[in-house]
Amino acid sequence: MSRLTVKYLFLFMAAGCLIYTLNSAGLGGGGASLFASFAGSFHSNIVQENRYLLLLDGLKTTVIISVSATLLGTLLGALVCFMRMSQNRALSAMAKVYIAILRGTPVLVFLMLMFYVVFASVDINPVIVSVIAFGMNFAAYVAEIYRAGINSIDKGQTEAGIAMGFTRINTFLFIVLPQTIQRILPVYKGEFISLVKMTSVVGYIAVQDLTKASDIIRSRTFDAFFPLVMVAILYFFISWVLMLLLEYIERVVDPRSKTAQIKGA
Repeated sequence: MSRLTVKYLFLFMAAGCLIYTLNSAGLGGGGASLFASFAGSFHSNIVQENRYLLLLDGLKTTVIISVSATLLGTLLGALVCFMRMSQNRALSAMAKVYIAILRGTPVLVFLMLMFYVVFASVDINPVIVSVIAFGMNFAAYVAEIYRAGINSIDKGQTEAGIAMGFTRINTFLFIVLPQTIQRILPVYKGEFISLVKMTSVVGYIAVQDLTKASDIIRSRTFDAFFPLVMVAILYFFISWVLMLLLEYIERVVDPRSKTAQIKGA
C-alpha cells in the first residue's frame, strides 16, 4: 500500500470526522463548539464506562482469528493442492469437490453451518469454530493459488533437477517451491487481507470481534458514526501492518533483491 493511498485514506477519515462534528454541533457553532462536540463523542463512545476495552478485546479476537485461520488455511490448502494435482483420480475428485463447495458457499452461511449444525452438540469455543470455518474457506482459495503457481513453473526445471541427481521431493523443495512462493505472494496477499475483512461477520455466532464491539457501543450511546469509524481505522491498521509484513517477505524471497544486496556489498 503506497504512502499516497494512506494519505488519502486518512484525509477521507478526517473529512468524515469533520462533517460529523459539524452536524453534531450545528454548522454555526464555531471552533470551540466543534471541539466540544468531538470531545463529547470521544468520551461517550471510547472513555465512558471503559468502552475502549471493548475495542481492544475485539481487536485481539480479530487478530487471533485472522492469523490462526490463515495458518490453518495455508497448511490445509497445501494438502488440498497436493490432492488436486495427484494422479489418483479419487483424491483429485475429492479436492475438486471441496474447492467447488467452499468457493461456492458464502462464508457467513458456512460459518453458521459449522457453528449451529456441525458443532451444535459440542461444547466448543465459538472462536475455535471461526478459525476452523475461515481456515477451511481460505484453504480452498489457497489450494488453487498454489496449483496455479506450480503449473507456471517450466516442467523442464523439474526434469533438469532429476537429471542432476535430485529426488522428486528435493527438486520440488529446492527448485520449484521457491519460485512458486515468489509468484503466488501477490495473489496470496490479496486473499489474506480479504480474510481479515471477512472475519467481521463472526458476531453472528456470538464472537465479540471489532465489529461486534462497535455494535455494543452503538447500542449504548446511540451514536453510529464514531464507533464505526474507529473500527474502520483499526481494520485498516491491521491490514496495513499485515501487508507490510507480507511485502517484506516478498522482498526477501525475491532473487533480484538478493542480487542487488550482493552488488551493493
